[in-house]
Amino acid sequence: MKISAWCKGLVTILPVLGLAACLSSDPPKLDAADLATPDGFAGDYYAAPTGESDNRSATATITPADRNGYLLTIAENGLQGGPDAPVKIRLLTLNSGLLLAVVSDADKVGDVIYSTVTKAADGAWVFRSVEFKDQARDRHLSDAIRRHGAIAVSYDSSDIKADRIEGNLTAANLRALFADPDFVNRMETASGFRLTPKR
Repeated sequence: MKISAWCKGLVTILPVLGLAACLSSDPPKLDAADLATPDGFAGDYYAAPTGESDNRSATATITPADRNGYLLTIAENGLQGGPDAPVKIRLLTLNSGLLLAVVSDADKVGDVIYSTVTKAADGAWVFRSVEFKDQARDRHLSDAIRRHGAIAVSYDSSDIKADRIEGNLTAANLRALFADPDFVNRMETASGFRLTPKR
């Protein structure tokens, strides 16, 4: 499936998660040694858009996967047909200390989408979609992306804003990109979802 269609599918199929946009790329080259495995990440959660931590309309399970990855499965309460197919998550620690989630299909790592991940004081994990301010999708942003291993970047003008980076990025490329002021200052992470541990 093309990543733009997959992004749109995630946004429309899982409105409970409050996803509004996505940044995608060709699959980056990430070794198991590049990936973070934070304590307490695997487990059972309530899932809700950020700002709605008491929403109990969806549940989520994170389980360990091969090569330091994880599988995330979300089930909306009352949804016919059972839970959604799991997605694979690989976590990379950025220079800032934030985690970057690299999300792909569970059975194959084709195109990926990106989300920042932080841990809240109550133990919840907050995922925020990586998107760009409309007025900041300019040459300076494109140049910053190309500086760090990309060969091209395209911006989606639809409501989904499924922007895409082309090129074989590495862990070092991603860390440098997410530390570049020309990239970071044009990025916003307003939409996302929160996984609150079940007690």
